Amino acid sequence: MKYTLSIFITLFILSCKSTITESELEYQKCVNTKTFERGIFYPLNTSESDIKNSVNVFDSIKKFENYLENRNLLSGINKNDYLSFISKIDKTDFLKREFKEFNNDNYFIKNNLTTQLFREELLHICYFNSFTDHQKNYQKQLSIYDKVFMNSYADSKILTELTNEMNFDSKIQRLILTFLIYDNLYWKYKLE
Repeated sequence: MKYTLSIFITLFILSCKSTITESELEYQKCVNTKTFERGIFYPLNTSESDIKNSVNVFDSIKKFENYLENRNLLSGINKNDYLSFISKIDKTDFLKREFKEFNNDNYFIKNNLTTQLFREELLHICYFNSFTDHQKNYQKQLSIYDKVFMNSYADSKILTELTNEMNFDSKIQRLILTFLIYDNLYWKYKLE
């Protein structure tokens, strides 16, 4: 099954090649591979087809972005939309009910992408491996990722700083930010 899954993911990534750069393609492949190599957690009664349809890391993060848009919590996917959304994160109970509802329906992201190891792979290991040729362009983002990594979760100030440095023309960069927002909310509500 592991090899079938790898082939499925590789074919999916290759089909998206025209919309993302080679470095982003390499990065996406690295994140997915590292996640799958660790093993994927699912309830015992989950069918193989359900797992196969939900195991792409960036597709799962995109589900969260879509969820926010569909609930009119995120008004769009440009920088100003994200900045407006982030400004509300620290408000008491903002999104609490909606966030729990999303997590109930998205076992993969909740149980596989909320570990410190995943954050290290996403923000450091795969990032360095994939963007070594462009490190000068990404140096500011890397320093902000370090701030995120050193905190138990990213606060709205760090997320705002990162949003201002993001290239919103890059779906992958935007989804990294989306994940960090998810991670922020996950730990915020878990620690309450």
